[in-house]
Amino acid sequence: MQNIPPQVQSMLAQLESYQQQLQLLVQQKQKVQLELNEAKKALEEIEKLPDDAVIYKTVGTLIVKTEKAKAVEELKEKVETLEVRLNALERQEKKLNEKLKELTAKIQASLKPPVAG
Repeated sequence: MQNIPPQVQSMLAQLESYQQQLQLLVQQKQKVQLELNEAKKALEEIEKLPDDAVIYKTVGTLIVKTEKAKAVEELKEKVETLEVRLNALERQEKKLNEKLKELTAKIQASLKPPVAG
């Protein structure tokens, strides 16, 4: 990095930071997507049950009995919350990818040798 101008070194450091942020964001997004899929599947299964079915849910380290209507309501809320979170993460990912593209283009432009005229 000796021959690289300080300005470009700074941009490279920023690029690395963006890449790390993007990696964390993708991991978070995958986790939320997995939780969302699980919640949707659970909701789908519970809705198939008769209204008087005995349903249990985990609360911390306990398993407690609950009513179907309450379980459905809680799962719908969870799905909605996870969808909002997923959308927010997708927006952040898109913005970060745009920043990465812009910064990469700036770095490439800075490293091009001047054209002799």
